[in-house]
Amino acid sequence: MAEKKSSWDLAKGEQLRLKQEALLEEAAILFNHKGYSATSLEDIAERLNITKTAIYHYVKNKSDLLYQCYLRAMDATEECYEKADASGANGLEKIVHYLRLDAASGPIAMTPLSELDSIKNETARNKLAARLDQCEIQFQNFIIEGIKDGSIAECDPKMTMQFILGASRWTMKWYSPKGQKALSEIVEEFLIFVLKGLIPR
Repeated sequence: MAEKKSSWDLAKGEQLRLKQEALLEEAAILFNHKGYSATSLEDIAERLNITKTAIYHYVKNKSDLLYQCYLRAMDATEECYEKADASGANGLEKIVHYLRLDAASGPIAMTPLSELDSIKNETARNKLAARLDQCEIQFQNFIIEGIKDGSIAECDPKMTMQFILGASRWTMKWYSPKGQKALSEIVEEFLIFVLKGLIPR
């Protein structure tokens, strides 16, 4: 029988998790804003007010840090798709739910999509790419569902998916938690443009 952890051990575990979340969040923001190559571990450490050495308690190197960012982002994204699929009554509602849920995940869901090739581990990189492709297929299926149920106007599902997700992801290139608007506010304004294009006239 496994030994029950003390409240002290549980508190230490939670503190470790929160620190790792903070590291991944700051790294994701910098990788998006500056690019993977232009971002150093020193840059990230400075943002967190810690030493570069402290980062190695959580990741092996910068490539591993990028991988962990992708992994966390994909977990969050897939969870958003599951919730949106379960709560939306039609294709359009599922898209709206997904975009709002994704924004609610915050900076941690900021997948630096253009940097996937920078992950050195080929097996890990291919697995992430497959998960990303599956998420795009899910979004495309929401569009197809919406066209069939009448909540979305006739359109090319793949091209529409690429347009909406492309625009949504690009938001992460310039979004800043210190900006004047919260990510949720930005998404609501973004949805106005999306809905104008999707809703049948």
